[in-house]
Amino acid sequence: MSIIPIKYGSTESTGEIIKSNTLAGVTAQDYASQGGWISGRLNSDGKYSIAKSRDGAGPLIYNPTNDAEFILFCNSTASPPPSSTITTIDEALIFISNSDYMLFYGDTPVDNFPSNLLMEGLSCYLDSQINSSTSTSGKWLDVSGNGLDFLSYGTALPLTTVGGYPAFQFNGSGYFQCNDKYGSVNMGGDCTLVMWVYCVDIAERDTIFEKVGVGGTSYQCEIAMTWETGEQFSYYSRKTPAYDYASTASMTKNAWNMISIKMSTGLTSTARTGFWSKNGSGYSASYTSRSNTALTPAAQIRVGYGYAGQVEGNNGIGAVLTYNKMLSNKEILQIYNVTKGRYGL
Repeated sequence: MSIIPIKYGSTESTGEIIKSNTLAGVTAQDYASQGGWISGRLNSDGKYSIAKSRDGAGPLIYNPTNDAEFILFCNSTASPPPSSTITTIDEALIFISNSDYMLFYGDTPVDNFPSNLLMEGLSCYLDSQINSSTSTSGKWLDVSGNGLDFLSYGTALPLTTVGGYPAFQFNGSGYFQCNDKYGSVNMGGDCTLVMWVYCVDIAERDTIFEKVGVGGTSYQCEIAMTWETGEQFSYYSRKTPAYDYASTASMTKNAWNMISIKMSTGLTSTARTGFWSKNGSGYSASYTSRSNTALTPAAQIRVGYGYAGQVEGNNGIGAVLTYNKMLSNKEILQIYNVTKGRYGL
């Protein structure tokens, strides 16, 4: 087991992340000498740890040894409990991501984790500048605590210097795909997607992010996001009787851009709504909802490939974050401010 410093509080400082009143230290510094910090023991590699701080007492830390114990914790111990009985690990991960509990996966230290990153609702976080996210050959690993593995397919995307900073460079062949526990990333409900991308030139329309639809049918997805030849993104969802669609502003060429889209739930017959943000700006409404049919929760998650093909080089991607909620203008600006320095902004 490894140790992580945990503390009760309401505001975070440099080198800390916070969820509700649980603070965790994420840099190599002497937290013990600062007062109030408790050394929390995390589960071994390949297992989850669930933590929650308490005012005036030590933190509660649960180390389930398997998925069944994780699910049992949610149903029998978590406070407040889920609104309905949880039966799968995907449901358990969604519940914890939207709760006051902080989730950790394995005992590998997470280096260079951005201080003050928004943790509420975070369901997946891939980052090319975090060693524990990129150090396993053939994988891009999630460091949100949900423990998703994105496997490399096709000609492997090189981790290289793109626009002056470490990132994966597209090559028109390679991509990453998550084949397990993808249900914990709920892009069919209220959701937000955030990506850091480097734009050189988009010569043809390609898919950069997709939560694969039933049978892989084009547009029939929780979300499909394409990079257009005008350097803007388009995004799609549902299908019956006609797919929903929207677009964003164009990305600045030869520069790093943070793009975000958020959508309301598509799990009912009610029209979805959608919004986009570039570089932390307030969200702009942009969505045409034509479907009146609830979508079927989808399958694998792909980065760099989908129904419109693989993204070509020399464009790059530095980070992908997903949230099981719609972020506010304040929250997306917070994410931009705590990550922009990683790209010289």
